[in-house]
Amino acid sequence: MQLLFPPVSPFLELIQHARQHPDRIALRDHSTGKTATAGQLLQRVSSLRDKLKDELLQNGWETAGQDKFIFLIAPPGLEYVVSMLTIFSLGAAMSAQSIVVKPEDVLRYFKLAKPLALLYAPALAEKAQAIKVLCASSDSGVNPKLPFVEIQTSCLDSSTSLEYETSVSTKNLSTQNGTLFFTSGTSGNQKGVVHSYQALLASARERIGTWQMTEKDVFLNQKPGNWMGGIFGIIPSLMSGACLETCGGVFNPEWFWERIRQGGVSVFDVAPTGYDRIAKYFDDHIAVLPPAETEIYIQGMIDVKVAGVSGSLLSPHTQERWTKLRRGKPLLNLYGSTEVTLICSMRWENPDYTDMSSIGPPVTGVEVKLVDGEMRLKAPSMFSRYISDDPTLTEKAFDSEGYFKSGDCAEKVGDTYVLHGRANIDVLHFWGFTVHTGEVESALLSLPYIADAISLPLADTEYKERVAAIVKIKPSSEQPSFDALRHDLTEKTGLMLFKQPTVIYWLKEGEEISLTVNGKISKIDARKKYFGDDWRGKDGVDVIDLSKMEYWRMGGQC
Repeated sequence: MQLLFPPVSPFLELIQHARQHPDRIALRDHSTGKTATAGQLLQRVSSLRDKLKDELLQNGWETAGQDKFIFLIAPPGLEYVVSMLTIFSLGAAMSAQSIVVKPEDVLRYFKLAKPLALLYAPALAEKAQAIKVLCASSDSGVNPKLPFVEIQTSCLDSSTSLEYETSVSTKNLSTQNGTLFFTSGTSGNQKGVVHSYQALLASARERIGTWQMTEKDVFLNQKPGNWMGGIFGIIPSLMSGACLETCGGVFNPEWFWERIRQGGVSVFDVAPTGYDRIAKYFDDHIAVLPPAETEIYIQGMIDVKVAGVSGSLLSPHTQERWTKLRRGKPLLNLYGSTEVTLICSMRWENPDYTDMSSIGPPVTGVEVKLVDGEMRLKAPSMFSRYISDDPTLTEKAFDSEGYFKSGDCAEKVGDTYVLHGRANIDVLHFWGFTVHTGEVESALLSLPYIADAISLPLADTEYKERVAAIVKIKPSSEQPSFDALRHDLTEKTGLMLFKQPTVIYWLKEGEEISLTVNGKISKIDARKKYFGDDWRGKDGVDVIDLSKMEYWRMGGQC
């Protein structure tokens, strides 16, 4: 029996792996306990493709235009990978959604993208039904006959002799869309970001080359599949022959450490908040074990060649902690965005930079220019366009020379870049000074009694913006006064007065810094939750009176 697939990556590589190494595991889904070889993945794709195609043909598939979007709701394991490949094999684009997405949000995305179908994991049937009910409403604005297809990942009969071949394709890959991801909303309104299939492959090939990925590697993916970071290692793993391991998209520090203890993991990347969680688990549960047992966990972490950081700013505090634990091997900063995928990256072989919290140099093919501190970019992995209620959004995202205006502020140090964050939330202007919140956060986190902290701007009519902070005190420590905190920032960290918070919210027991479903800190949500527009006099908010503060004492020039 012959199974046909498009003559493009990653199908070309999967066919080759299936022929040359038929028994080698290509994917290990720890959440379900299932594994799959390259051949078994292709079999499952063929089976699901037949089922999905029957549904699509009944609902105008042949007359659909270029925007052939198929939505997917599944944890990033076997069901996710099979569905992704199935969608690609049909020449369609995948739009993966969070497994905890609200049905009303999906309906809003449907109106923007006009998908041809929704694939969903059997475990999420209840959520799919809730979405279907909303779509059936007469005023939903969505095709009431939109196919909802349950994912099936069964293999063909083992007694059947199979041949994996490529089909003769008349489709132009350069015009095919690859993915549609909706931004996290941490720095503004959500919007859909469309990448071409070629851009996805360009990003994957860059990763394979930079990390020198081979069939000997293991990529551990514990990120949700509804954002670019979620497929960051999936496609490179399938193409390079590396084993892709997944754990259901639910980050569990205990499970993570146990997998690291077993050894063999080559590559993973985690958000800074994730590193803080696994560091806490290490302190509470692993560091207290007999030294010989603790050493096994540490050695497993040392053996990882790429321990990446993505999603938000890497603080010197976090870098120093993990470099020490990994016996001199630093975390590797991976700076990217939904629009461009990977932009800059610290090299994994002998990384040595003046600032070890820098994002490294641009990856191959990426051009960077700085305009008033903002990074502007060109890249082969650049997105095609936005999907939003504003038809001018894509055009406004690029300057007159065709560079993408990232909205991220950075400075160049040697051949590397130091990222200061988003212009609208991580860089603020107070009393004529420019303040980078990352520097404030690093100083706060270096104080021994602070467990967690973020800094952000608050609008102020007299001073333009105030440096505000949300701070969590360690359970074993007492909360200092605001004046005592500022004194410690001056004496123990050297942070200049104009950079220090003048507004603060002390987190109470049970309160946490706001995170998105992807584990990224959402400063916009945190600001709204703990300060709001009328933050003066709000319960729990301390404010420094600046009316008697002399400008020169803040660090200004007379």
